[in-house]
Amino acid sequence: MDNLSPEEVQLRAHQVTDESLESTRRILGLAIESQDAGIKTITMLDEQGEQLNRIEEGMDQINKDMREAEKTLTELNKCCGLCIC
Repeated sequence: MDNLSPEEVQLRAHQVTDESLESTRRILGLAIESQDAGIKTITMLDEQGEQLNRIEEGMDQINKDMREAEKTLTELNKCCGLCIC
């Protein structure tokens, strides 16, 4: 660098500045992509959480229906046990 003219030093400084600016722009682009991916992930996790809640509610209803059916079967067995079939 000692043998460079002032114009060459200034040109090199501009090149380094341009390269740094491009690098910063690429990093910013990657940061934006990462942010978008994070937002999509959070949205999907929220939707999946809602799905799991609906599944759990459905399972609770199935359990309730099964208990009711069990009671009905028990009552039918009592009735059939009393009758001569």
